[in-house]
Amino acid sequence: MKYKKINDATVQCIITAEDMLEYGLTLSDIFERNEKGEEFLRDIIERAHDEIGYQINGENIAMQITPLKDKGLVVTFTDEGPMGFRDILQHLKDVLQGVSEEFERQEKDSTQQGAQAETYDENRRMFVFASLHQAMQYAASIPSAVSVKSHLYKENDAYYLVLEKNRLSYKMFNKISAQAVEFGNLIAVSNERMQYLEEHGERLIADRAVSRLRRIYLA
Repeated sequence: MKYKKINDATVQCIITAEDMLEYGLTLSDIFERNEKGEEFLRDIIERAHDEIGYQINGENIAMQITPLKDKGLVVTFTDEGPMGFRDILQHLKDVLQGVSEEFERQEKDSTQQGAQAETYDENRRMFVFASLHQAMQYAASIPSAVSVKSHLYKENDAYYLVLEKNRLSYKMFNKISAQAVEFGNLIAVSNERMQYLEEHGERLIADRAVSRLRRIYLA
């Protein structure tokens, strides 16, 4: 595992496929938030103190988790709330781009054919929830006055909610995105990931998913 300190409150940790194998973990353990996955994430935060001197100053920690092409993960966490979440998003693209370029270089060295790195969309956010109830809880936490262009998918046993910035200010977009990490995990959105979800997942709500989930939850 490799740690990087973004600021005093925000840390990123790159976890390789070998790290996952050593801990006996799968991506399902992480995204379903089962006991094994939760224990692993707590261990990452605790180890950050020994690795880079990270000190938790707040009570609530926001965490963003993004799978990598080699079945590893990038885990970013902060205790600064929405402000720290903004830093997570600001550094996410650079970190993933750097990791993608490294994978591309390795592929080119071994096969002489480099694959094009994925392009991540800053104006869309994707959250994965272990249950539909968690997705509805999140939707209900967004004020009804906030109109969010959004879509809901299901793949296997997980639910994917995609938010689009559309006419929202970045301040509001970041605020409602930060609220989501209390219920699910953030995944960086790329055209490739969206295409995969369209092909392999089931589209449950094509548009205004947040509004519809909110109404169902509050009914």
